[in-house]
Amino acid sequence: MENELSPNDQALEQALLDKAIAQGKFEISSDVLHDIGNAVVGFGSYLGRIRRALEQNDAGNLHNLADFFATQQAAMATAIGEAKAGAVVKLLTSITDAQKTSQEEIQRSLTEALRIISHIQEILHIQRQYVAGQGGKEEKSANLRSILEDCLSMTFASIDKRAIIVKLDAPAELPSVTGDRTKLMQVLLNILKNSIEAIDLNAAEKTISIRMSAQDGSLVLEIQDSGNGFDEATGARLFGRGFTTKSSGTGLGLNSCRTIIESQAGTIGISSKGPGKGALTTIKFKI
Repeated sequence: MENELSPNDQALEQALLDKAIAQGKFEISSDVLHDIGNAVVGFGSYLGRIRRALEQNDAGNLHNLADFFATQQAAMATAIGEAKAGAVVKLLTSITDAQKTSQEEIQRSLTEALRIISHIQEILHIQRQYVAGQGGKEEKSANLRSILEDCLSMTFASIDKRAIIVKLDAPAELPSVTGDRTKLMQVLLNILKNSIEAIDLNAAEKTISIRMSAQDGSLVLEIQDSGNGFDEATGARLFGRGFTTKSSGTGLGLNSCRTIIESQAGTIGISSKGPGKGALTTIKFKI
């Protein structure tokens, strides 16, 4: 046929098509990351405004008013009776204490939310580097316990919603490791997310036990969940690219986790005693 392309032309056409597809994916990914970044910045600014408004709402004035009424209780008792004077003082004191407790709780929540936003921005930054082909190493001394605590904060809503009990055994004096904080955070978030989703909502036992220890020159992190577990055949395929046990999964999660851990001079493994018996993720780094 006259219009049939030669093998060289077919290869060139396919290469151009692949390049166009890759460019399209790059542009879509860049746009998505840009939009998410803008949303995170906007959310952070609103939290900042709430914090400033909270700081301007000085509870000291109400406290002073309550103190004043307490010192005038005897005089008020003469005017309106001892019972009513006592009730007024008690009411003001109760309102003052409640407002103080509420403001302290809001301040703690705002601080935690702003810290989580900071971590999300770190993750977006590293994803932008990957998309742009600049995913180089940024290895520094990293405190794995601190990273783990931040990841638990970021997954707290899911853990709390499912009523999962988290048991953490991570001594503060454990040594740091050398690695990229943001990449390590991505791995731990992925592992925690898998453990959370593996636990049935109606399960009798819903626990995630996390243990960190120094063993034979290595820092060992173990995450044991009471989830669905898996059989030996599934376990052998967990880290394969494209393999997933989730109906909506991409199969990229654990494969990417292993790539990241190995790039940080570590090892990762996941085991299970069988279906319904949970899973144990073990990550090791050289100290």
